[in-house]
Amino acid sequence: MAAGAPARALPAPARREPEHRPTRAPQRRPGAPPTRASRLSRQSLTARLVVFVVLLSLLAVGRVTLSFAVVQKNLQTDAVARQERAVEAANQRLAERAATLSSALTVRSVAMSKYHLIVSPDVQFITVHRHAATHTGR
Repeated sequence: MAAGAPARALPAPARREPEHRPTRAPQRRPGAPPTRASRLSRQSLTARLVVFVVLLSLLAVGRVTLSFAVVQKNLQTDAVARQERAVEAANQRLAERAATLSSALTVRSVAMSKYHLIVSPDVQFITVHRHAATHTGR
């Protein structure tokens, strides 16, 4: 440039946007203290693992509890079914006994042995006419 020439301003260089490059974790030296990002990453992983194990344990406990409840209900149902069969068998025996006790010979023998009733040797039948039964001596 010449000494007497006016100074000319140059245009400012165009601003460039920084390129987005994938960031890599900085390389640590062996034995160097861990960086804050790696500590947070490890803590986050540990917390997620703990939450997963706790939820898995709750699910397993719920499943075992449900299975136990089902087994208890099955045992109660079996007990009721056994009781029902026993009652039905007792009812059957009682029905058979009632049938044998209601026969005329059984009633006669019970009346004679238990109540000391005597059967009359001569049986007499009385016949009442219908007209006499409806009009009672008016």
